[in-house]
Amino acid sequence: MTRRREITLDLAQHRLCARTAKLYYESELTQAEIGETLGLSRMRVNRLLTLARDSGVVDVRITSPKEPFGELQHELLTALRLQDVRITPTPPSSDALRSTVTAAAAGWLEERLEVGLVVGLGLGRTVALLPEAFSPRGSLSCTFVTVEGVGTSPNTGFAAYNVTSRLADAVGGTAVIVSAPTFVSDANLRDRLLSEPSVSATLDVARGADVVIQSVGTVTDDALLYHHGTLDKGDLQTLQAAGAIGDALGHYFDADGKHVPFRTDDVHIGLTLDDLRKLPTSVLVAGGREKVQVIHAAIKGGYFNVLITDSESATQLLAMST
Repeated sequence: MTRRREITLDLAQHRLCARTAKLYYESELTQAEIGETLGLSRMRVNRLLTLARDSGVVDVRITSPKEPFGELQHELLTALRLQDVRITPTPPSSDALRSTVTAAAAGWLEERLEVGLVVGLGLGRTVALLPEAFSPRGSLSCTFVTVEGVGTSPNTGFAAYNVTSRLADAVGGTAVIVSAPTFVSDANLRDRLLSEPSVSATLDVARGADVVIQSVGTVTDDALLYHHGTLDKGDLQTLQAAGAIGDALGHYFDADGKHVPFRTDDVHIGLTLDDLRKLPTSVLVAGGREKVQVIHAAIKGGYFNVLITDSESATQLLAMST
């Protein structure tokens, strides 16, 4: 048990600090109301409240919920200057890890659901698992919107639509889909599609999202864009030589989170890295040894302000950040 500090104020100071603190914390008066009650200036009231805390007259105790990684979450939140952090146990396999962090992301989102909330969704293997773990209570008129075109092939496009619509259906909400491929063949076509009213209107909804949830990719042969044929071996080598270590929404960045320009920038239909920085809440759901450096760089670049990851990745991230 923490030992209480000995109060060394003289009786008059102690009495005034205690009376001011009781009015503020117990009677819930404002500082202006306390000043009027005690005949003190608002500045004097503020100083007395500070003195009450510093001297031990007010003993602040914070009771956090019992969470297995509560202290690690707090340390990582502070070190990376994030809005929020959720940490799950690290399971034995990469497939189980993806399911575990996605379930935590679903729980995080359920806690924040409210009428009118607009939720943006990136594409990928992690976000695709969200509907399996999403169990909201009741119906809310939320909007779920894709933040980029619905896929590089018919199969991935259908999956993106299915994920978005299933999440929307679960809350009695609306699904909004970017009716275009993720990547097109040339920049002129990209520009024409972006000028299409249906595409531009949907991307405007995505840019105005309250929350966007997505993962990040690596610049290796495990990358989803490599598996879908958007990138080939030569592209991976070119990106690596340029210093790229990961991507968010098909846009690449280096270990410092700085954008690494690449040809796919000019043919991508969706939000950009600059768009991500402007979002009020951008959630990164990722974990695993191969993604720790990518996660760190993405947060350093300012593309995300909420992190949902596993305990081993969180420990490594904390070591990199302190």
